[in-house]
Amino acid sequence: MQILSEYLKRFKIYITNSAWVFSSLVIRTLIVIFIVSKIANHLGISDFGWYNFGISIFTIFYSISTLGFGDSFLIKYFVDGKTPPEEIICTALIARIIGSLLLLIIILIWIVGFTDDYHNWVILIISTSILFQSSEVFGAYYQWKLKANVSVPVTVISLIIVSILLIFGITKNYGLFYFAIIYTLERVLIFFGLLWVINKEVPIRTFRFNVILFKLLFIQSWPLLLGALLTALYSRFDQVLIKYFLTTADLGVYGTSIILSQIWLVFPSLIIPVLFPKIAQLKLDDDKKNYNNVLLVLYGILNYTAIGVILFIFIFGDFIVNMLYGKEYADSVFILNILILNLIFLFQSHLTSSIMILENEEKYLFKLKLVSVLCNVLLNLILLSSLGVRFAAFSLLISSFISWVLMAMFNKKMYALLKLNCQSFLIPLHIKKILK
Repeated sequence: MQILSEYLKRFKIYITNSAWVFSSLVIRTLIVIFIVSKIANHLGISDFGWYNFGISIFTIFYSISTLGFGDSFLIKYFVDGKTPPEEIICTALIARIIGSLLLLIIILIWIVGFTDDYHNWVILIISTSILFQSSEVFGAYYQWKLKANVSVPVTVISLIIVSILLIFGITKNYGLFYFAIIYTLERVLIFFGLLWVINKEVPIRTFRFNVILFKLLFIQSWPLLLGALLTALYSRFDQVLIKYFLTTADLGVYGTSIILSQIWLVFPSLIIPVLFPKIAQLKLDDDKKNYNNVLLVLYGILNYTAIGVILFIFIFGDFIVNMLYGKEYADSVFILNILILNLIFLFQSHLTSSIMILENEEKYLFKLKLVSVLCNVLLNLILLSSLGVRFAAFSLLISSFISWVLMAMFNKKMYALLKLNCQSFLIPLHIKKILK
C-alpha cells in the first residue's frame, strides 16, 4: 500500500487530470446513448440511415482535414520545446482551416453538379463540422499542459446545450435536417469556447503562422494524413457500401450497432492523452525502464476495460437495443455482438499508433492501415453480396486482427509493443513489481 500511495502522490497531476477527463467521459456517454436512441426512434430507420451516412462521409473527409496534425503528433512538438507553443497552435490551426474549406467546396460541387437527391445536403451540413473540428489543436495544447480542467468544461457545456436543443427538436417533431445542423453546432460551440479560453493563456495576438514549421510538420505528417484517411475508410466504408448495395434501412440497423460499439472508444481517446505527455517525456529522456512500465500499465488498463465492456454488451446488449431503439432495430443485436469484440484490437491500436509516432514509424503505420482498408473493403464486398448486412461486421474484426497482430510480426518496434500488449494481461500478478 505504501508503494501505491507514493506512486499516486508522484502522479497526482495526472490523476487529477484523469478525473476531469473521466467526468467528461461519463457525461458524454450517458447523454449520447440516451439522445441518439431518441433521435433514431424519432427519425425512423430510413432517415436515421441517412443521418448515419452523413456522419460516415464527414468522418472520411475529417480524416483528410486534419492533415495528419493529430493530438499525439502535436504533443510531440510541444514536448520538444524547440518551437513556441503559439506558433505550433497557429500554424496547425490555419493549415487545418484552409484544408477544411477546400474540402467543403469539393463536397458542395459534388452535391450541386452530380446528385439530385435532396437528402445529400445532409452530408454538406454535417461535413461543415470539419471546419470547427480544428479546435482539436487547442485540445492538444491542453493535453500537453495537463489542464483538462480548462478544456473539459467547454466541451461539457457545449454538449449540454446541444442536448437540450436535440430534445427540443424531438418534442417539436423537427426533421432530419434540424438534427444534422445541431450535430455541427456542437463543434461550433466547442471551437469558439476553446478559442475564448485559450486567448487568456496564449493571447491570439501572439499567434504567428510559421511557414518553415508548416513545411516541417507536413513533411513528417503526410504518412499520418494518409493513415488517418485509411482509418476512416476502414471504420466507415462498410456503411457507404451498405448504403449503395443494400438500403438506408439496412444502414440504420448497422449504424445503430456502430454507435453502440464505437461509443466506447471514448475510453482510449480520453485515457491515452492524459498520460501521453509523460510517455513522450520518458522517451525524450531515454528512460527505457519507466517508459516500458508506463506502457505496460496503460495497455493493461485498456485491455481490461475492453474486456469489461465486451462482457457488459454480451449480457445486456439485447436489453439495451430493445429499450433504447425498439423492436425495429432488433437485428442490430447480432451485429453489435460481433462489432464489440473488435474493441480488444481498437483500444490497443490507439496506444500503439501514438507510440509508433513517437518512434518515428509513421510510414509503417501507413502501410499497416493500407492493409486494413484493403482487407476490409474486399471482405465487405464478399460478405455483403453473399450474406447481407448481419455478417458485414466480421470484416472489421478480421481486418483488425490482420493489421494489429499479424502485421506486427514485420516490424521490430511494432512487435515489441505487441509483446508488451500481451504481457499486460498478466498485470494483476505483477503490479507490485511494476510500481516499484
